[in-house]
Amino acid sequence: MRLTKGFYKGQGIIPPFDGVRMIEYADHVALTPMYSCREFVGLGKIKASAVKTRRKHTFSGLFLKAMGDKELWVVVRWERYGDGREQPTLINLIDGTEAEARRAVRGMVDFCKMSKQELEEIGKCFKQKEEDIAYVKNRFPDEQPDPRSLEAYDVFQARLKVLAGMQPKTAALLQQAYATEDVRKRRKLEREAVAAFFAELSHSWTEKEVKAWQRSNPIGTEWISEFTETLRKPKRKLSPVDHTLALDWLRKGYNLLTEKELSKAVYKVTGKRLSPAAIKKRRERLGLTTKRPTGPRQKTEKKPKV
Repeated sequence: MRLTKGFYKGQGIIPPFDGVRMIEYADHVALTPMYSCREFVGLGKIKASAVKTRRKHTFSGLFLKAMGDKELWVVVRWERYGDGREQPTLINLIDGTEAEARRAVRGMVDFCKMSKQELEEIGKCFKQKEEDIAYVKNRFPDEQPDPRSLEAYDVFQARLKVLAGMQPKTAALLQQAYATEDVRKRRKLEREAVAAFFAELSHSWTEKEVKAWQRSNPIGTEWISEFTETLRKPKRKLSPVDHTLALDWLRKGYNLLTEKELSKAVYKVTGKRLSPAAIKKRRERLGLTTKRPTGPRQKTEKKPKV
């Protein structure tokens, strides 16, 4: 799994990381550190007056205050990391019977056991928010596609090239880890990728976050030097054109467009105007291929919706 934004803002524990993965979200792709943990669900009781108001549970501060010392059932889901530290991820307060509380526990346990496919099927039953989609992506990150799946593999490699513009050493180490069959060597490379991730995003961390990260994921002198060197230089930025091409090449059917149509589609998203010839060079440089013949669309050829 990966961390939520709250962890990076001092709202949670930074655990020991296992490696880095590339994750596709609704509107972007990103490299992010991943961690392993054990999940637990527990049931207990607490007085309403003793509950601290927080976003993780289900009652407002005003409602809790009105309930006074009334006892509520509390169902908690939490994570235990490799270093033994623990962090609550969900707290449900229930003003009901013990039977209702135990049903809530069973429901939470069943939810924790769900596979990626089951969670995606549930998501089809309602209009998902961005965080609902991100939850599944973070919990079950995609691995590198099989090279025999040419289109998916090319898109994955293109996205890695784009992200290398901002985190070159992290992307290179991730690429090496995928190419290594030796388990021990791969684990070492993945731990190095975590250190590179931290060093190459030195502009993003507060002093508090740097100290918290170092406690859980200490880095060697090489990466401390990289951290300092990166901090001295201007912050790297992703190319919006390259990012859009890599993100939506298959998702929005950009691979089915003519160069002229592709240029217009990218301009609509990024505000960056490139000639058809320039946009063709960009996608070729990223290794994005298309089965569509080069040139204008034939009159009998239907234009796909993007």
